[in-house]
Amino acid sequence: MKITAQQKITATDLFCIFLYKKTGAAILKKQFGKTISDGLVKEILARFKHKDFKGELGESLQIFVDRNPAKKIFLIGLGDGKKSLFAKKAAGSAVKIAKKTKSKDVSFLLPLLAGEGRGEVAENFAKKIVFGAVGGNYEFKIGDTKEQVFIEKLTLISPVKLDEKKISRDFALAEAVNTTRELVNLPPNILTTKEMVERAKKLVKKYKNLSITILDQKKLEKLKMGGLLAVGKGSDSDSYMVILEYKGDKKSPTRGGAQREKTALVGKGVCFDSGGYNLKPTSSIADMKMDMAGAGTVLGIMEFLARTKFAGNVVGVLGLVENMVNGKAYRPDDIITMYNGQTCLITNTDAEGRLVLADCLSYVTEKYKPAKVLDFATLTGACISALGNEITGIMGNDKKIVAGIKESAKKTEELVWELPITELFREKIKAEQADLQNWTAGVSAGSSMAGAFLENFVRETPWCHFDIAGTAWTKSGHEYCPKGGTGAMVETVCEYFSNNSLSY
Repeated sequence: MKITAQQKITATDLFCIFLYKKTGAAILKKQFGKTISDGLVKEILARFKHKDFKGELGESLQIFVDRNPAKKIFLIGLGDGKKSLFAKKAAGSAVKIAKKTKSKDVSFLLPLLAGEGRGEVAENFAKKIVFGAVGGNYEFKIGDTKEQVFIEKLTLISPVKLDEKKISRDFALAEAVNTTRELVNLPPNILTTKEMVERAKKLVKKYKNLSITILDQKKLEKLKMGGLLAVGKGSDSDSYMVILEYKGDKKSPTRGGAQREKTALVGKGVCFDSGGYNLKPTSSIADMKMDMAGAGTVLGIMEFLARTKFAGNVVGVLGLVENMVNGKAYRPDDIITMYNGQTCLITNTDAEGRLVLADCLSYVTEKYKPAKVLDFATLTGACISALGNEITGIMGNDKKIVAGIKESAKKTEELVWELPITELFREKIKAEQADLQNWTAGVSAGSSMAGAFLENFVRETPWCHFDIAGTAWTKSGHEYCPKGGTGAMVETVCEYFSNNSLSY
């Protein structure tokens, strides 16, 4: 999809006019008087008057006006406009109309102000519209795609001139979310650990400000990555650790100007999770291709940073394994030695993600010495039990980072909730025969227990953990995200980057 912005209407397949509830003549003329014809204004007012159209969120109505450059015209409801999330949903609804009418060239007319002149200005509104449109335009399918219809050109028409650079950045962010969705949706026979490495290499080839280091099976064995290697022992697919480096600030203290702090992003990349010898039941093993969503999240964020030339330095780490069962697979009651030298009693082979993350966290904090580290993982079913499928669980050892993530989530309207790590949980993950155990029976707070485990591997580095077990995948889909991978937290973390010390 190509997105442009302009102030005049030109020929198009589909013209969508976004309208709030209770839009009267004065507001309509103030918003669109110089943009659309008097005949079109009269027709819109008539539809409101006769209650054919009320402006409810997601509501749509086709109207007919003579001498208009658009082949089809639809009114799209925004509701009361109190939440910018409405704009995303409305844009997604408009894209569905475009697909249904097989419209490839589409124009959206954006309102100047919400409601009675209070609320978001067009620029921020446009950001939400772009996100909803690009997200709604995404589909995943392998096989016959002849019947699929995608918008090829989207024109944003606004009464005030929009900043095309910002529109381009918003577009890049929405496409980065779709990159993560695509990775999560790919089946495990296609997105193997090796293929995930190839995807990372393609990203580096595309963006020259990225570099890559690949630690293959032999290098991992040499480094004694006991946690990551243990999880992958039962698979025919090799295990890998992939490190992507983005250097957007090349200044050094010795050449004048302080170098901005480095942030590390770590993603769990279990390309398929059978549960190992603690085998998942049929109802739980379905969709376990999505257990690499943490690594997919990191790739999506790194793509955005590289594409938009972010003015900071970031390291992205992908821990790539497959948790399968064979004669070599790790077992309950094994004791393994992690990269940082701590020993771990295996009490549950389905608590594998924390073992992968632990080695990745140890390695990146030791070798790259980041100022902060964020990790992402579809880690615990307990997080879904606690927070459902709409809220991401977060926890960490640094109040400032957690507060920054919460504030960024408010702006993007992705929901997060902080979960505790207490001394109780820290004691419960200790083992009699080893330093730690990866799972403790009888403790229901599985998400916090996992956090207490991971805390042992970040050294003194300020750290925040994202449990996206519930939010990385949707079984029902919605206006701007089809069923499958959601790309959860990509938008929030990119917002966090742009608002917290590291800036564009």
